[in-house]
Amino acid sequence: MDTYAALLIEWQERMNLVARSTLDIVWERHFADSAQLSDLVTESDATWLDLGSGAGFPALVLALFQSGKFHLVEATAKKCRFLSEVVERLDLSNRVTIHNCRIEALPKIRASIITARACASLSQLFDWGMPHARDARWLLLKGKTAADEVEAARAMFTFDCGLIASRTDPQARIVDAQRVRRRQ
Repeated sequence: MDTYAALLIEWQERMNLVARSTLDIVWERHFADSAQLSDLVTESDATWLDLGSGAGFPALVLALFQSGKFHLVEATAKKCRFLSEVVERLDLSNRVTIHNCRIEALPKIRASIITARACASLSQLFDWGMPHARDARWLLLKGKTAADEVEAARAMFTFDCGLIASRTDPQARIVDAQRVRRRQ
């Protein structure tokens, strides 16, 4: 984690990976926020799909705590260069694949767990992830509007869902969804 934090700070000088205001609280704001998902997963050897990976949160943090294969999807090439550097330095290249493309162009991945953080609305995440979901569990870090996003998503999708209080932000929630299907 120290190596990851150092790389994040170093690369942040060259590109916008996270909000500058969060660099002093990187452990709480980014690492702990991402790591809290690890306690929710008991499945070993899962196939993870992280949408809009950005600086690697939550997927790269989770790859340090969980077994399985991780697929990180990020459309911005320079962010993918950062992700590749982190993967190489943390010796995760045998379990982490970086996909430099838009999610719509991603070849089908049969994911059992789909994650995202600060990427898009719940409806949009479901839309992007559906082609890759294999009876997937969706663990999505959301802010204070999580309940509103769940209600909005129900107009287009059916799903079972729980909202779990975040350990790092009293207003944030983790959307834990399963059996996501498009409404007919």
